[in-house]
Amino acid sequence: MMQSRIKSLYIELLDAFGRLALFALLLGLRWMTIPDVLPQTWTPSTEIKYTARLLDEPEHTDSKTIITRGVWRIEIPGYIRLMPGRVYAFSGKVVPRMLMGKVIKIGMMEPSFEGFDHTPATLGERVVLALTTMRARMEENLSRRLPEPHSSLSAGILLGVKGSLPWDFYQELVSTGTVHVVAASGYNVSIVAGVVMGVLFKFVSRRVAVLFGIIAIIGYTILAGGDAPIVRAAIMGGLAITAYYFGRPVWAKRLLWVSGIVMLLVEPRYLVDVGFWLSISATAGILYLEPQMRKLGSRLVIGRSRYLSDYLYPTLAANVFTLPIILLVFSRVSWISPLVNLLVLPLTPLIMFLTAVTLLLDPIPILGFVSSLLLYVPLELFIEVVRMLG
Repeated sequence: MMQSRIKSLYIELLDAFGRLALFALLLGLRWMTIPDVLPQTWTPSTEIKYTARLLDEPEHTDSKTIITRGVWRIEIPGYIRLMPGRVYAFSGKVVPRMLMGKVIKIGMMEPSFEGFDHTPATLGERVVLALTTMRARMEENLSRRLPEPHSSLSAGILLGVKGSLPWDFYQELVSTGTVHVVAASGYNVSIVAGVVMGVLFKFVSRRVAVLFGIIAIIGYTILAGGDAPIVRAAIMGGLAITAYYFGRPVWAKRLLWVSGIVMLLVEPRYLVDVGFWLSISATAGILYLEPQMRKLGSRLVIGRSRYLSDYLYPTLAANVFTLPIILLVFSRVSWISPLVNLLVLPLTPLIMFLTAVTLLLDPIPILGFVSSLLLYVPLELFIEVVRMLG
């Protein structure tokens, strides 16, 4: 019997090693086909011109304006108002980040630039710009109804917009490990999908719960702008968690890794994309660790609480699996994060719902006012918890 088990384990290990070797070979071959972004004659003193249509509002910090597009990160000193939809030509010296002979990131600091409008937008660009315009109008409507940081927090939770958050409050979110709530990331998709399906599963059939979970993921993806990171996270997390809640945990785990492998083969630069690995690890935490936590909790009286089951377990499972990446990349971790998440995460679906209702009722002044008052309550609770424990 023991020899049979050892032989079976040996065969499984060989199979896993063979698959890993095949994937490494395919990824290596795909990596070699990545096109060169910089000209072969490039030197550190060479000025590079990069032209692109701005599809979203740039990020603003205390000292600079930041534009990110693909592998490009362009930093302009000061607060510069750039208009989404316009084509901008940036010129300056660049600092590329290389990996295995390929450019994975390009930084351009203090460039000269000019904007022009004569280049027609493609269909895809027009769709993205329409979503950007819609989000900007939603942010304006919320800012009329709510003070800061309440309006920016509600926009961040529903729309994944964090650029307008006050700097001090943003730092408090970072220190408490809750900044994922206002980021359109795989972490957020995994938590929202897990919580929505987990709660609905208590009241409706599994099929209905999964259906509403898929609708929630699609809706969140659209509202968050539909850019590459959020679509990637939605596909990866949506497939895996849907399979899991249909009672196919093995399928769910396979779908997670298969979708990750396919995405790496399509875009090999995801290999060094922190958001990609956070998406995988957060979803993996829910698929692998949360069921074990539920089993362990069911043996304890306090562990049977629906509150813990629906909110703490998904959050803690995702936290545990993302912890190594956070430590490796950022060299910092919020040890109080599980407690803060336990307190504020139950408010997140309510804030998202009331924010959506407030935006829908905004054209009717009295109803929009009443809805914004209701929305203010969970926002204030969220903010006070973060500030007290931050």
